[in-house]
Amino acid sequence: MKKKNPAITAVLNFFLPGLGFTYLGSPFFIITGIAFFVCTLVSGIAEAGAGPGWVTVGFDVGALLVLAAISYEVTNLFNAVQQKG
Repeated sequence: MKKKNPAITAVLNFFLPGLGFTYLGSPFFIITGIAFFVCTLVSGIAEAGAGPGWVTVGFDVGALLVLAAISYEVTNLFNAVQQKG
């Protein structure tokens, strides 16, 4: 299987949470990507009811950065496992 680029995964997950995981192509990661997207959508709707504020906007960007960093490392692990198999 072709190696996946971790930078692409991170950027995709930053701009649309879950899309980077679906880029990996494994059924497990496709389901994980959909779950991340749904959770982000639900939390965004719940947050919109809380009213505008800089604290919530900062948290969202921070959460997206953490998700991007995690997906970068997950892609590296995914590539390592693919090479062994």
